[in-house]
Amino acid sequence: MPNSLPPIPASQPRPSALDLRALADSAQALQGELALSDLPRWGADAPPWPTALEPLCWQAEAQWRADPAPVPGAGRSEGRQLWLHLRWSAQVPLRCQRCLEPFLEPMQDERWFRFVADEARAQAEDEGSDEDLLVWAPRFNLQELIEDELLLALPLVPMHEACPKALPGYAEAAAAGVEVPQRPNPFGVLAQRKPD
Repeated sequence: MPNSLPPIPASQPRPSALDLRALADSAQALQGELALSDLPRWGADAPPWPTALEPLCWQAEAQWRADPAPVPGAGRSEGRQLWLHLRWSAQVPLRCQRCLEPFLEPMQDERWFRFVADEARAQAEDEGSDEDLLVWAPRFNLQELIEDELLLALPLVPMHEACPKALPGYAEAAAAGVEVPQRPNPFGVLAQRKPD
């Protein structure tokens, strides 16, 4: 998703207390921008960046779908289930684990979520479901979900495709072609043993 979504005007509230049922009833999508600095859990480990960062762009749409097995619950209404479609994209600063320099990584994700009545139902349905389940709340914190998805999308070991500069001594060691001595196989003694 390109970073070309129009921003939510500053006069509108942040997406931290949405009525998803009303949003689904309106059949309209919400879209906007979030400053990465407004995401505290991400910011706790983020490397410093010398210039202003582009905001994270997001788009969300809630919709009702037919419920294949109607069961009364907070996320369901008259045989319908509440679903949320979330898309986001951002240029995220990370620290390369090879050269230890910060770099910007383009990231994006798109996902559907189905709402269930409570945590117990989510756990019961989670094992047999391919869907991403969320617990319905009267005022849903979309900003927190966006931050969760950003954190889940972060690479375990962020690295440049090709580091602009290597750590001191790394280039010399690689160029010298230092060979690692072969250690004896601890099971080599067993090869000498003859079967009875």
